[in-house]
Amino acid sequence: MKVSKWLLTIWFMGAGIRMKRSERRFQIADAVLRIIGERGLTSLSTSTIAEEVGLTTGALYRHFESIDEILVSAALYGVEQLEATFPDPKLPPLERIVVLARNRIDLLHSRPGINWLLRSEQAFLTLPPNATGPLHDVAVKSRKYFLAAVREGVRDGYIRDDIEPETLVVTVMGTVHAMIGNQDRAQMDRVFDALPKLLASPRPSRTLVTRKDRPTKS
Repeated sequence: MKVSKWLLTIWFMGAGIRMKRSERRFQIADAVLRIIGERGLTSLSTSTIAEEVGLTTGALYRHFESIDEILVSAALYGVEQLEATFPDPKLPPLERIVVLARNRIDLLHSRPGINWLLRSEQAFLTLPPNATGPLHDVAVKSRKYFLAAVREGVRDGYIRDDIEPETLVVTVMGTVHAMIGNQDRAQMDRVFDALPKLLASPRPSRTLVTRKDRPTKS
Protein backbone atom coordinates (compact mmCIF):
# COMPACT_ATOMS: atom_id res chain seq x y z
CA MET A 1 0.00 0.00 0.00
CA LYS A 2 1.37 3.40 -0.99
CA VAL A 3 1.36 6.20 1.54
CA SER A 4 1.35 9.75 0.27
CA LYS A 5 4.24 12.07 1.08
CA TRP A 6 1.75 14.38 2.79
CA LEU A 7 0.56 11.65 5.17
CA LEU A 8 4.14 10.66 5.98
CA THR A 9 4.96 14.29 6.76
CA ILE A 10 1.99 14.55 9.11
CA TRP A 11 2.94 11.27 10.83
CA PHE A 12 6.56 12.31 11.42
CA MET A 13 5.49 15.72 12.68
CA GLY A 14 3.14 14.06 15.14
CA ALA A 15 5.86 11.68 16.31
CA GLY A 16 8.18 14.62 16.81
CA ILE A 17 5.62 16.47 18.91
CA ARG A 18 5.01 13.41 21.09
CA MET A 19 8.73 12.94 21.63
CA LYS A 20 9.10 16.60 22.50
CA ARG A 21 6.37 16.35 25.10
CA SER A 22 7.93 13.25 26.63
CA GLU A 23 11.21 15.14 27.05
CA ARG A 24 9.66 18.25 28.57
CA ARG A 25 9.43 16.88 32.09
CA PHE A 26 13.15 16.12 32.03
CA GLN A 27 13.91 19.59 30.63
CA ILE A 28 11.81 21.28 33.30
CA ALA A 29 13.43 19.26 36.10
CA ASP A 30 16.87 20.09 34.74
CA ALA A 31 15.94 23.77 34.52
CA VAL A 32 14.86 23.80 38.17
CA LEU A 33 18.24 22.46 39.29
CA ARG A 34 20.04 24.93 37.06
CA ILE A 35 18.10 27.91 38.40
CA ILE A 36 18.63 26.89 42.02
CA GLY A 37 22.33 26.23 41.44
CA GLU A 38 23.03 29.45 39.56
CA ARG A 39 20.59 31.92 41.12
CA GLY A 40 19.36 30.40 44.37
CA LEU A 41 16.01 29.13 45.56
CA THR A 42 14.55 32.65 45.84
CA SER A 43 14.85 32.99 42.05
CA LEU A 44 12.79 29.87 41.42
CA SER A 45 9.26 30.50 40.20
CA THR A 46 6.96 29.24 37.49
CA SER A 47 7.96 32.31 35.46
CA THR A 48 11.71 31.65 35.66
CA ILE A 49 11.22 27.93 34.98
CA ALA A 50 9.04 28.66 31.96
CA GLU A 51 11.52 31.20 30.64
CA GLU A 52 14.40 28.75 31.08
CA VAL A 53 12.72 26.07 28.94
CA GLY A 54 10.99 28.40 26.48
CA LEU A 55 7.40 27.81 27.59
CA THR A 56 4.59 29.92 28.96
CA THR A 57 3.74 29.47 32.61
CA GLY A 58 0.41 27.96 31.58
CA ALA A 59 2.19 25.39 29.42
CA LEU A 60 4.13 24.13 32.46
CA TYR A 61 0.89 22.80 33.89
CA ARG A 62 0.31 20.63 30.87
CA HIS A 63 3.28 18.59 32.11
CA PHE A 64 2.96 18.99 35.90
CA GLU A 65 -0.09 19.53 38.06
CA SER A 66 1.62 21.77 40.62
CA ILE A 67 4.88 23.45 41.58
CA ASP A 68 5.33 20.74 44.23
CA GLU A 69 5.24 18.07 41.52
CA ILE A 70 7.87 20.02 39.58
CA LEU A 71 10.11 20.13 42.67
CA VAL A 72 9.67 16.41 43.31
CA SER A 73 10.61 15.68 39.71
CA ALA A 74 13.74 17.85 40.02
CA ALA A 75 14.74 16.10 43.26
CA LEU A 76 14.28 12.64 41.74
CA TYR A 77 16.34 13.71 38.73
CA GLY A 78 19.08 14.84 41.12
CA VAL A 79 18.91 11.55 43.02
CA GLU A 80 19.26 9.66 39.74
CA GLN A 81 22.51 11.50 39.02
CA LEU A 82 23.76 10.89 42.57
CA GLU A 83 23.03 7.18 42.20
CA ALA A 84 25.16 7.13 39.05
CA THR A 85 28.23 8.19 41.08
CA PHE A 86 28.41 4.89 42.98
CA PRO A 87 31.27 2.84 41.51
CA ASP A 88 31.46 -0.86 40.76
CA PRO A 89 31.20 -2.71 44.11
CA LYS A 90 33.72 -5.25 42.82
CA LEU A 91 36.55 -2.69 42.98
CA PRO A 92 39.01 -3.00 45.90
CA PRO A 93 37.84 -1.10 49.01
CA LEU A 94 40.30 1.80 48.82
CA GLU A 95 39.59 2.25 45.12
CA ARG A 96 35.84 2.26 45.73
CA ILE A 97 36.21 4.98 48.34
CA VAL A 98 38.36 7.23 46.18
CA VAL A 99 36.28 6.71 43.02
CA LEU A 100 33.01 7.52 44.81
CA ALA A 101 34.58 10.57 46.43
CA ARG A 102 35.89 11.82 43.08
CA ASN A 103 32.63 11.11 41.26
CA ARG A 104 30.58 12.84 43.92
CA ILE A 105 32.79 15.92 44.02
CA ASP A 106 32.80 16.21 40.23
CA LEU A 107 28.99 16.00 40.13
CA LEU A 108 28.32 18.44 42.96
CA HIS A 109 30.93 20.84 41.60
CA SER A 110 29.39 20.85 38.11
CA ARG A 111 25.76 20.77 39.31
CA PRO A 112 25.44 23.14 42.30
CA GLY A 113 21.67 22.65 42.23
CA ILE A 114 22.16 19.00 43.19
CA ASN A 115 24.64 20.09 45.85
CA TRP A 116 21.91 22.33 47.28
CA LEU A 117 19.40 19.49 47.25
CA LEU A 118 21.73 17.12 49.06
CA ARG A 119 23.43 19.39 51.57
CA SER A 120 21.19 22.38 52.25
CA GLU A 121 19.04 22.41 55.36
CA GLN A 122 16.79 24.82 53.46
CA ALA A 123 16.09 22.09 50.91
CA PHE A 124 14.80 19.72 53.57
CA LEU A 125 12.68 22.48 55.11
CA THR A 126 11.08 23.74 51.91
CA LEU A 127 10.78 20.77 49.55
CA PRO A 128 7.77 18.43 49.61
CA PRO A 129 8.17 15.17 51.60
CA ASN A 130 8.12 13.17 48.34
CA ALA A 131 11.31 15.01 47.41
CA THR A 132 13.16 14.99 50.72
CA GLY A 133 12.62 11.27 51.32
CA PRO A 134 14.68 10.07 48.32
CA LEU A 135 17.34 12.69 49.07
CA HIS A 136 17.65 11.44 52.63
CA ASP A 137 17.82 7.86 51.38
CA VAL A 138 20.69 8.54 48.98
CA ALA A 139 22.60 10.42 51.70
CA VAL A 140 22.22 7.43 54.04
CA LYS A 141 23.20 5.05 51.24
CA SER A 142 26.37 7.10 50.60
CA ARG A 143 27.48 6.85 54.21
CA LYS A 144 26.71 3.12 54.33
CA TYR A 145 28.64 2.58 51.10
CA PHE A 146 31.73 4.31 52.49
CA LEU A 147 31.40 2.46 55.80
CA ALA A 148 31.05 -0.94 54.12
CA ALA A 149 34.15 -0.29 52.02
CA VAL A 150 36.15 0.79 55.07
CA ARG A 151 35.06 -2.24 57.09
CA GLU A 152 35.91 -4.58 54.23
CA GLY A 153 39.30 -2.95 53.88
CA VAL A 154 39.97 -3.29 57.61
CA ARG A 155 38.89 -6.93 57.55
CA ASP A 156 41.19 -7.74 54.63
CA GLY A 157 44.11 -5.75 55.98
CA TYR A 158 44.10 -2.99 53.36
CA ILE A 159 42.77 -0.22 55.62
CA ARG A 160 44.15 0.74 59.02
CA ASP A 161 42.53 -0.83 62.06
CA ASP A 162 43.88 1.56 64.72
CA ILE A 163 40.98 3.98 64.08
CA GLU A 164 37.39 2.80 64.16
CA PRO A 165 35.69 2.64 60.74
CA GLU A 166 32.96 5.12 61.72
CA THR A 167 35.61 7.75 62.45
CA LEU A 168 37.43 7.06 59.19
CA VAL A 169 34.15 7.55 57.30
CA VAL A 170 33.77 10.99 58.89
CA THR A 171 37.24 11.82 57.56
CA VAL A 172 36.33 10.62 54.05
CA MET A 173 33.01 12.45 53.91
CA GLY A 174 34.56 15.56 55.40
CA THR A 175 37.14 15.48 52.61
CA VAL A 176 34.37 15.25 50.00
CA HIS A 177 32.48 18.19 51.49
CA ALA A 178 35.64 20.28 51.83
CA MET A 179 36.60 19.79 48.18
CA ILE A 180 33.22 20.67 46.66
CA GLY A 181 33.61 23.91 44.74
CA ASN A 182 37.39 23.81 44.82
CA GLN A 183 38.64 25.23 41.53
CA ASP A 184 42.24 24.10 42.03
CA ARG A 185 42.41 20.77 40.23
CA ALA A 186 46.05 20.26 41.14
CA GLN A 187 45.23 20.58 44.83
CA MET A 188 42.28 18.23 44.40
CA ASP A 189 44.55 15.63 42.80
CA ARG A 190 46.99 15.94 45.69
CA VAL A 191 44.18 15.40 48.19
CA PHE A 192 42.99 12.29 46.37
CA ASP A 193 46.53 10.96 46.19
CA ALA A 194 46.83 11.47 49.96
CA LEU A 195 43.44 10.00 50.91
CA PRO A 196 44.28 6.30 50.32
CA LYS A 197 47.63 6.82 52.06
CA LEU A 198 45.83 8.16 55.12
CA LEU A 199 43.42 5.23 55.12
CA ALA A 200 45.83 2.43 54.18
CA SER A 201 47.06 -0.03 56.74
CA PRO A 202 50.77 0.47 57.55
CA ARG A 203 51.08 -3.32 57.64
CA PRO A 204 48.96 -4.72 54.80
CA SER A 205 48.26 -8.41 55.33
CA ARG A 206 48.15 -9.12 51.62
CA THR A 207 49.08 -7.47 48.37
CA LEU A 208 46.53 -4.97 47.13
CA VAL A 209 45.86 -5.47 43.44
CA THR A 210 45.15 -2.19 41.70
CA ARG A 211 43.81 -1.62 38.21
CA LYS A 212 47.30 -0.99 36.91
CA ASP A 213 48.63 -4.21 38.42
CA ARG A 214 45.80 -6.48 37.37
CA PRO A 215 46.76 -9.02 34.72
CA THR A 216 45.16 -8.42 31.35
CA LYS A 217 43.23 -11.16 29.59
CA SER A 218 45.07 -12.59 26.60
